[in-house]
Amino acid sequence: MAAQKGKQGIILVILFNMVLMGICFGQTDRETIQKNRARALELVDKYTQALDSTVSFIEHYERTGEYRGRFPADHPHYSHHGSKEFRYKPFERGVFKFKENKGDYHHEYAWGYFNTDNKNIPEDKPIYRVWIRTEDFSYFNQINKGRQQSGSATLGKNSRQKIKTPITCYTGPSDLLGYIASDKRVDVILRKARRISVREKTETIRDSECFVIDAHTMYGQYSVWVDPEHGYHAAKIRRSAKEGEYFNRPDRKVPAGSVSTEYLDVLDFKKVDGLWVPVEAKAGSHRTIGSPAYYMDEDKHYKRTKIILNPDHDRLGSFADPIFEDPNNDPELVNGTTVEIGINEKELRYTWKDSKLIDENGTEVDMDDLKELLEAQEKEG
Repeated sequence: MAAQKGKQGIILVILFNMVLMGICFGQTDRETIQKNRARALELVDKYTQALDSTVSFIEHYERTGEYRGRFPADHPHYSHHGSKEFRYKPFERGVFKFKENKGDYHHEYAWGYFNTDNKNIPEDKPIYRVWIRTEDFSYFNQINKGRQQSGSATLGKNSRQKIKTPITCYTGPSDLLGYIASDKRVDVILRKARRISVREKTETIRDSECFVIDAHTMYGQYSVWVDPEHGYHAAKIRRSAKEGEYFNRPDRKVPAGSVSTEYLDVLDFKKVDGLWVPVEAKAGSHRTIGSPAYYMDEDKHYKRTKIILNPDHDRLGSFADPIFEDPNNDPELVNGTTVEIGINEKELRYTWKDSKLIDENGTEVDMDDLKELLEAQEKEG
């Protein structure tokens, strides 16, 4: 009897010790996870500083790439393809200007196989597009195949929106600024991650030992290779989102049966005014539409051929209105260009001639009066 009680006592002690060890191990695991998370967020802070150092610039660029895809025949935007596979191979060069919370400017010349309506465009007669956005106005002009004006130069209020993010659909500059298939920057998304950690071992990316952050977020799974040898910029990013996770912005989700994956590989960095700047990259995406049979692929090679950091945008007129301030901000604003200006929900049409607006009767418009009307409309909101 005593021996039996002794055995029971031993068993109880063993069980107690096992429970105690489990609690201790559980505490240790939690502490390890918390320390790893804190370390990951420290790296995110350094990545933020790197991105913040390059949010104001003027750059000249070259971009080459390819679009491939197949869409359902009843797709609302791509039904003109039927269900046939397509492939575009455009070439581009242009100028991109950006300052967070101030404005963005982008003009490009494109040639090659641009889309189904613009095939085999010669380099000496390229398509042209320019966008300018500030809190006060937006401007757009486009010249298509055969150098025929397609969209009109258009001026109108821009809903006073904050120009914090660049044109997020534009693969290349958006990726280098930290926007990967989202209107929120990668560092912001990482900070709100449900789970975030740093891999134990660094990985070598083009001779640089990089820390690797893994995070599960509302925008999907991210892996970010942070490069301490190049100012803690991202040398590589992978993002994968499945059905139900956010795509581009919180009111859009990856649809049923679909996936969305994106990538960024920085190929070269350059020091500009003492700061490391990514100057060449490959970026792109693979997205399915309901099933793997329907998809859209994009692969781009983006190179900054010249970049100026933190320029005096006001003095240079980086985001100046071509109609009322500086026509040179639209290199293709030439005599004969149709200009549409929105006044009180009406589109007024004019013709550009010698830096003046001419109405349908051939009469020169008083530019000061027109600008006052626009400014009054903006104040009324």
